Amino acid sequence: MNPAETFLVGIAPDHVPALLAALLLPVVVLLLRRLRVPTPPGAASEQSTVETSASTTVRLWVAWLMGISAAVHLALPLGHFDGALLTLGFVGSGVAYAWLALRAYEGRSYRLWSSLLIVATLIAYLVVCLSGREEPDQVGIATALVELAALGLCVTPARSPDRPRRFKRFAGSAATVFTTFVVGVAIWAGSLAAHAASDADVTADPTEAGVAVEHGDDHDHAHDHAARAQAGIIMRPQADAHPTADQAAAAQALVDATKAALARYARLDDALAAGYVLPARATGMDVHVENPAYKKDGRALDPEHPETLVYAIDGGKATLLGAMYLMETAGVPAPQPGGPLTRWHAHNLCLTPLPPGFGIVSPFGSCPVLSLNLTSPEMMHVWIVDPPNGSFAEGLDATWERAYNAAHGLPYGQR
Repeated sequence: MNPAETFLVGIAPDHVPALLAALLLPVVVLLLRRLRVPTPPGAASEQSTVETSASTTVRLWVAWLMGISAAVHLALPLGHFDGALLTLGFVGSGVAYAWLALRAYEGRSYRLWSSLLIVATLIAYLVVCLSGREEPDQVGIATALVELAALGLCVTPARSPDRPRRFKRFAGSAATVFTTFVVGVAIWAGSLAAHAASDADVTADPTEAGVAVEHGDDHDHAHDHAARAQAGIIMRPQADAHPTADQAAAAQALVDATKAALARYARLDDALAAGYVLPARATGMDVHVENPAYKKDGRALDPEHPETLVYAIDGGKATLLGAMYLMETAGVPAPQPGGPLTRWHAHNLCLTPLPPGFGIVSPFGSCPVLSLNLTSPEMMHVWIVDPPNGSFAEGLDATWERAYNAAHGLPYGQR
């Protein structure tokens, strides 16, 4: 998956009008300037000082940033259909942002009210994300970044030789860094929570399987893939989040076939003898044991040749939890016999030379400086131990795994 696809897959469909509105903002501003002659910022003062120049630059930046946020908020009701109250909130905040953008452009006071509005907007956005009603997507996160930049300019005084204001500048900078950190952590938490919430359970009765993926109305499903890009996880959007009876039956058949085929690997020693290799860190609740030959055999979703086995290994015991099927090439879509129940994912990674290693993207969807953004081949877990989140959950609860391993684990390494 190339960077453009990675970006696009992280955009919720109902946020597309807001994105287009932000992109069209320069055109709208140009048309408005042609319709009226604006008063140049700072025209009321003939004094040409460093402070005036710096303040004018800051005002122009704030005006543009607040204008972008205004365009996004005013256009959100075009995609969101969540009731009159939310629509009124979007329109009200959009008008407030536009008014403050105009005040900043014209050189009138704007810092206090802009700061209060931005903080209130960010809090509201994070509350909605953490509540599960909205997943952080590329448009929402980009808007949050725009507002954070505007907040930093509002709370940090401009540099002036006559009035250094070192403490105020330090306090403003520290507040900006702290706020960015809090927003980033909350976005990450919301992204990962949304990812976990999408885990589906496949029941023995195919007619009931659809219940496992229903976590809200159709609006919720419009976002069900968007947040993963921000959590370092790429998932293809689904045309329908509700599986058919045939898809549910196919998903259950895959679980049954995987359980039958993996029975011979119940003991970790048998898996190692068959060509699977332990990673450097060979203990823990989520140890992925890979078979190098199966990763290159050209097969896809073959229960007889799973590319990776997942074990819980602790206290001298090992429990086979399931398999992780892995596509051979990044960007090649994997088969989905169970429709939305058999859903694959890829990881958005950052390859860093200093220090060497891998890491996931930041909560704002970017890699650190001097690092390379990579996307892994698609993969899918199939669990054979009936975990609480279902056979196709992307991850298992470590506490549950530890208890399960203590009760059912088999000794290993005694041959």
